[in-house]
Amino acid sequence: MNRTFSKITLAAVMACMAAGSAFPAVAAEAEDGVFRTAVLYDISTMDVAKTTDNYLVPMNIFDRLFETRVVDGSAEVVNSLCTEYSVSEDGLTYDFTLKDGIVFSNGSALTASDVKYTFERLLIAASENTDIPLEVVGGEALMKKEAEELAGFSVTDDTHFSITLSAPNAGFLAELSAPAMSIVDAETMAEADGFGSEPSDTIGSGPYVVTEWVANDHFTLEYNDKYWGEEPSVKKVIVYVVPDASTQNLMFQNGELDMIDLQNLDSAIVESSYKTTWPDQIITNPKVGLTYLTFNENNEYLKDERVRKAVGMALDVDMMIESIYSGNALREHGIIPTGIWAHNDEMEGIAYDPDGARALLAEAGYSEGEVAFELSMDSAADSNTQLLYQIISQLLDAVGIKAGIRSYDHSAWLDLRISGEMDSFVARWGMDYNDPANIMYTFFGSPENTKQRSLNYPDTETMARVSAARAIVDDAEREAEYQALEQKLIGEDVVWVPLFEELHLYCIGDRVESFTPHWAGFSDFYASDVVLK
Repeated sequence: MNRTFSKITLAAVMACMAAGSAFPAVAAEAEDGVFRTAVLYDISTMDVAKTTDNYLVPMNIFDRLFETRVVDGSAEVVNSLCTEYSVSEDGLTYDFTLKDGIVFSNGSALTASDVKYTFERLLIAASENTDIPLEVVGGEALMKKEAEELAGFSVTDDTHFSITLSAPNAGFLAELSAPAMSIVDAETMAEADGFGSEPSDTIGSGPYVVTEWVANDHFTLEYNDKYWGEEPSVKKVIVYVVPDASTQNLMFQNGELDMIDLQNLDSAIVESSYKTTWPDQIITNPKVGLTYLTFNENNEYLKDERVRKAVGMALDVDMMIESIYSGNALREHGIIPTGIWAHNDEMEGIAYDPDGARALLAEAGYSEGEVAFELSMDSAADSNTQLLYQIISQLLDAVGIKAGIRSYDHSAWLDLRISGEMDSFVARWGMDYNDPANIMYTFFGSPENTKQRSLNYPDTETMARVSAARAIVDDAEREAEYQALEQKLIGEDVVWVPLFEELHLYCIGDRVESFTPHWAGFSDFYASDVVLK
């Protein structure tokens, strides 16, 4: 496919921005119902069993039993393929009823057997997304090929089935809304060789079908006329693969894109051009998750809670947000980030106090420059993260802590982290379902969880409480327990330093009436949530 770009040079564009004037847009022709956007990198697969981040296509061509959507300003789990459900008193068994009459885009009927097949396929394929189906009774046996089917999944008829968990998990429905739990057609899978790679073989029940995928150029989604839900405003989505952010910028300003993901652009361009020229067309949404600094409590210095707290007191997080992210981030004080159920607005966290940090180090018996540890950085980290490492190292040096940065290639960095021997690192955890267990249990639910992230948190009693919190059925009681645990982990034990939650900015073009970003701030989005003029 050929694309026509403006002949105006990038230098002219930048000069125009520097002068404070808008780029002279030349609107490209677009068919009615067509929505055009761009990504920096091509997708590698359309199959959720083979990815943890290529979710744009699966989110639009598949359905899940439930979806997480923003309702009255808050993310809530709502019914999708599932019309009703019930939970046993012990919190272990869920009975589900599917909506009747749903078909996949090839006309095949969606049944409870397809749901069972979806769960089993993730385990049999030893996929990238085994965590959720492993919670079901018999999950581990199936994955180890010690069983031929998932024992805890029982199909009653085409629209009724039950799932029995190995342990209660009150956040199970939220997990079922994650992109990883997209429901596939068992009949298609038995016949198709190119599922996930060939558009014609990649069949779902969602509002769109994939009609074209030209590697490293573009992919196209078109309305599924067999879709069971409300017909969307957007009938066709063209996603261009444009590795150069400057070219994306040029395409948007020239009317060739209907939306641009502003996180792909230099923040100076966003501030000087987009926020001045199109302030009313910028959509802002939190990237629901947490950027944090970790501590390995096996380290001779970091095992001291006073040292860990001194590190937190030395970090001017507000300055980081302003200088690196131009203010486009939210300060976080705890583990459960803004936008997640049970987030505690009253959490105080650790205040910036360099003098207090020096005093605390002295109280712990350390002279200036004695405390030293490594900040391990993934060489694949983006430029903002690399700058964040540098600022952290400089701020720690200012209070007498020597935290040198060492860069590792990605595989070596990952191996070192999993070994449990990495002193400290900066990372971001993005939430893909709306439940605090998504972050609390993942990091602090067991000794194994803490070791593979080089935390080595020693308090097994608190870890047992984190694990048990998933089973609390009463929402108020579970919220109170998670917030108490958060206070224990951060306020008392200082297991890491929470830093911030980034804001995700988009700009919509003149053809778009409204755009609702993904509730968790993914770059991936639901095309059915776009309304064209």
